[in-house]
Amino acid sequence: MPNPSATTEDCVEPVTHSKVKVEENGRKAVFLNPDNLLVKKVTVDGCLSKDAGLKADYIVSKPGVVDVIVELKGQDVPHAKDQIIATLLMWRTHPPFSSKIAALIVCSRSPLSSSELQIMKAKVLIRYRLWLEVDESGKKEYQFSTFEQIP
Repeated sequence: MPNPSATTEDCVEPVTHSKVKVEENGRKAVFLNPDNLLVKKVTVDGCLSKDAGLKADYIVSKPGVVDVIVELKGQDVPHAKDQIIATLLMWRTHPPFSSKIAALIVCSRSPLSSSELQIMKAKVLIRYRLWLEVDESGKKEYQFSTFEQIP
């Protein structure tokens, strides 16, 4: 559940940097913004949602294009997926900034095989219409267009 004392805008940091970075516990995700357009970084964990329930760390939004739910994780990719789904359901009750919503898990390594990851991603896409990327290196930089692949 959202934190009743925090509004969405209280948890949003508008930025126009060419590289938009979110990081936590030594993991990071970098989104490229070469035209320095407005990007909104929403802190979910600890701001938009302060309860003990499942939630992702951030939502990085290129308004009108795509909102990307980001979970920065160690190894537990299935748990990260659950956190993303819980955040997706919460975010859909807020007015999202974009009609498309996608997700990114950055992890130190995944115990899942490549085929298990592909099956998990396919199930998330079918059930929730959510494009999911999993990055085990944490060294990639992302184009927002990568996350616009929802049919």
